[in-house]
Amino acid sequence: MGYQNELHEFLRQAQEITVRVQEASAGMADREVNGTCEGGSVRVAMTSSGDVRSVRIEPRAVNLDNLRRLETLVAEAMQDALNNVRGVAQQVMQPLTDDLNRLIADDPQ
Repeated sequence: MGYQNELHEFLRQAQEITVRVQEASAGMADREVNGTCEGGSVRVAMTSSGDVRSVRIEPRAVNLDNLRRLETLVAEAMQDALNNVRGVAQQVMQPLTDDLNRLIADDPQ
């Protein structure tokens, strides 16, 4: 009978973590993050799901004689935004991952 109780408790905790992961994922779906470069002269806003919402370029970042530099700045700002998306996702999901690892390892805290 003890084994069944342990299994039931394990499944209950796993279900609880699953619900928390789903809630965290849903909460992140429309969360907006920003990426910048060149002291904020190029800014990209995107959702945590990777949809670009806006790109803002200040006039000081534009040099018509060197558009390749502007392309590079936009790419850098987009990469910064993507890195920030990953950081937010890790920040939100890490506690859930830790809980799941503890559950699997049977190391209650």
